[in-house]
Amino acid sequence: MKEAEDTLIKATNIIAKAEAIRPVPATTPEMMEYYRQHLQLNHSNKDLLIGAGFAVLGPRLTADLNADRFTIRLSNPIYTKGDVAYLTLANGTVNWRYAHSEVRYARCPTVRDPVLMQWLDGLFAAFYLQAELPESLNGALEMLGPWDRVRWVRTNLFEGGRPEETLSEEIDMWVYDLHSTERLEIFFRWISEGLDKDEKHFRYTVCCEGDEDTVFYLLRYREREALAFPAGKEQPVLYLAAVLNSILQPDYELRRFRDKKLGKDGILMPMTPKDWETLSGIYGPMAIEARFSPIHGHVKTTKGRRPTMDP
Repeated sequence: MKEAEDTLIKATNIIAKAEAIRPVPATTPEMMEYYRQHLQLNHSNKDLLIGAGFAVLGPRLTADLNADRFTIRLSNPIYTKGDVAYLTLANGTVNWRYAHSEVRYARCPTVRDPVLMQWLDGLFAAFYLQAELPESLNGALEMLGPWDRVRWVRTNLFEGGRPEETLSEEIDMWVYDLHSTERLEIFFRWISEGLDKDEKHFRYTVCCEGDEDTVFYLLRYREREALAFPAGKEQPVLYLAAVLNSILQPDYELRRFRDKKLGKDGILMPMTPKDWETLSGIYGPMAIEARFSPIHGHVKTTKGRRPTMDP
């Protein structure tokens, strides 16, 4: 009997210690203060995130600047009854609260999940970086932004990430649907945005020799060029991804992402060789290629044929 009681006491102590270890936000008090000053100088209590990669909560931010407890509220202006998050600074401590439905701060539960907290820190970091405010994370600030592809892929496509109902919509920002019926120029614009700082090096020209069925494209990245003839192709987006790889490589590579559970089949945002090496080092090359299949093929460049990866 005593042995059973001792075991119960030990188990209770272990649980208590585990619960006492709370994830700490990467958002610092200094960041919060810099951001409050930013809003005050602009005589505003609101901000919008341009090109948000956080479809669930972005891109609207509102703040209570004059309260002792500085509170930032994050929500989606389109889905007014949807998810809401609160970021607060009080007595030098930063705290996150999050709920799947519209609730006031007092009823919103504190965030305990480290993955969710990392994602929320990334959302605020996107606002912070957009405002070009001073760094206060010792060089780690960019690791929180939505453009850190390795972190996003690890968190959301390998390690569970958030619940499927919130993740699926954000994946649509990072994975271009292979069966999209939108004009192909939309795909090129998506690629351009995904190149981030290298966006200025990517250009495309629409060429036509008669009706729409003869439309083709001249694609350029830096000094490399290729011609693309998607008309009549069974999977034009996949074909164009192969052509794009011929000019983006070795700087970037496009790969195909498929997940039957999430119902996704498309092209993942451009990743650098270093990104793929990092992921392969963590999960192994076979696991990476199983989830993100290379795209091979032969495409016509302005100087002849160049081998890439076949769909």
